[in-house]
Amino acid sequence: MKSILRVLLGAVIGILLALGGVFAYGKLTEPKAAEAPPLPEKTSAVITHVSGPVYVIRGEETIPASPGEKLTPGDILKVTEGAMAQVQMAGKGSALLGSDTLVRFLKLTGADSKLEMRTEILTGSLSYKVEKLDEDESIIILAEGTEYEVHGTEFLIQKSSEGTTLAVAEGTVRVSGNVEGSSANVTANQQLMIRPNEGPGKVETLDDSNREKLDASRPLPAMPFGYAEAPNPVRIELETNPPDADIYIDGLKTGRGRFSGLLPAGTVIDVRVRRRGFLDSTLKITAEMNQFIEVNLNPANLEETLAQEKDDNPLLARLREEYEKRLAELRSRFSDQSEMNAEAEARIAAERAQREADAAEAARLRAETAARLNEEKTKSSELENQLEDSRAENRRLKDLIRQIQELAEE
Repeated sequence: MKSILRVLLGAVIGILLALGGVFAYGKLTEPKAAEAPPLPEKTSAVITHVSGPVYVIRGEETIPASPGEKLTPGDILKVTEGAMAQVQMAGKGSALLGSDTLVRFLKLTGADSKLEMRTEILTGSLSYKVEKLDEDESIIILAEGTEYEVHGTEFLIQKSSEGTTLAVAEGTVRVSGNVEGSSANVTANQQLMIRPNEGPGKVETLDDSNREKLDASRPLPAMPFGYAEAPNPVRIELETNPPDADIYIDGLKTGRGRFSGLLPAGTVIDVRVRRRGFLDSTLKITAEMNQFIEVNLNPANLEETLAQEKDDNPLLARLREEYEKRLAELRSRFSDQSEMNAEAEARIAAERAQREADAAEAARLRAETAARLNEEKTKSSELENQLEDSRAENRRLKDLIRQIQELAEE
């Protein structure tokens, strides 16, 4: 009996050792994340997060963008459709570049010297979260000859062939150029739209559509480059299988297939990976060390697949967004036109009432004139009668005088 137990115990130990070897092999052969770059002593703009194909156009070169890369004046950051990138600005804030975006960095000064940054958005969207700047610091975004000067705020700016839209969540953005009065302050819960061939833009109350876009485009946790006490950067890389699965970080859709970012040590992020036909995978990641994580999705069964909501076709989603935007504009124009029509109707009614009053006054004057005319006619008739009586009396007097003269002659 004891020999049998020894044999069974030996077999169990052997199996455990074999499994341990396989587990150790799996850990050793797992791809490792690249080392996070050291914190630069001076920096103005550093790429901290990348998801999907993102490139830096530098002169004649187009090179893949990667976290930790410092941008220089003249660089153009190109975010392809469905991708995302985030840039950290000298410990003062961060900018999230959305899908299909081109931004040119014109002037960059930061860290030890005061922050001074000028960028130009050529197309796409920029979502900013900036701390309050000192008086001699500035962040200016250019778009079609209009300047957007940041004073410490959270906002979203979008540019397309149909114009530029600014939506502000907090703080103030001063706009100069194609705006009513040549300049205007756009503050929390306000927006400003500039459309080609529609005249200067004007400040309006933030609508629901732009509020939703603000909520859906907030920047990811920031890596505060630019000062000695900053926490160490930790590189987190995610890769999905299937490679076209969508990656959501803290509820924000960051792209597909692959994500790479620098996070402050100790940061905790919630990650969800999803693709239709597969079960969602969720995980919580703490940035304690450089990590490469491969997320493998399990196929969903028939009932689970049918229960999943179908992802929108990107083209249809864009067309729907453009339709909703144009519908909102038409409603706004209709409202303005309705107000103009109401004013015009009120003016016409007032003019009609005045004309009616004038006509009534004219009728009263005509009646008075007719009455006076009849009175004058009556008086004239009486005078004519009196004149005729006087003439008759005059004839009688003449006859009497003639008779007296004839008697005197006899």
